[in-house]
Amino acid sequence: MNVLIFAGGEIRDYSFYKEYVDRANYIICADRGMEHGRILNITPDIIIGDFDSASEESILFFKNKNVPFLTFPSKKDKTDTEISLEYAIEKRPSHIWIAGGLGSRFDHTLGNVHLLYSALQRNVAATLINEYNQIHLINKEIFISGNENDIVSLIPFTMEVRGVCTEGLYYALSNATLTAGSSYGISNVMTSPKARISIQSGLLLVIQSKDN
Repeated sequence: MNVLIFAGGEIRDYSFYKEYVDRANYIICADRGMEHGRILNITPDIIIGDFDSASEESILFFKNKNVPFLTFPSKKDKTDTEISLEYAIEKRPSHIWIAGGLGSRFDHTLGNVHLLYSALQRNVAATLINEYNQIHLINKEIFISGNENDIVSLIPFTMEVRGVCTEGLYYALSNATLTAGSSYGISNVMTSPKARISIQSGLLLVIQSKDN
């Protein structure tokens, strides 16, 4: 089971997300994320939030489609995206994609990156996606697919990540240690359509990027 969450951040090229819509078994819109759902002409399985940022037109549009709304108070300790992620995790999916989680609000962007840790703690794979980036957080290993010359950056999420090994990247690492405060792992490059990154301890952000 794959879950797709639409948060309220920036989306430029909606055609990019149609593949994920087609692959998703369950779609959640987090508050203003319903605006993206409306543009994509999809009917989400549920809409979650305090609804302080979505338009009245979109709220009425989806209520007329009988989409369930799960409403929370505006004064709360979690963002709508975090609540939506927790709801998705309870379904024990094989993968969660978060779209619209990156944008001009850096506080929200960084907070959403940290939400990947919540999923990892529950042994659920989660990825932040937009047209230019796929952001993963690992504690063991990951196999990624892409194109040759795709950029892959490895950034420590903990102060230290030990035993870093890579296959399919131009700058190969073998039992390396990456430490916070260093740019050592930035801008590696895929040399084949598939790559493997593994670690022995710590938490590592694996970011696949394309220049816009």
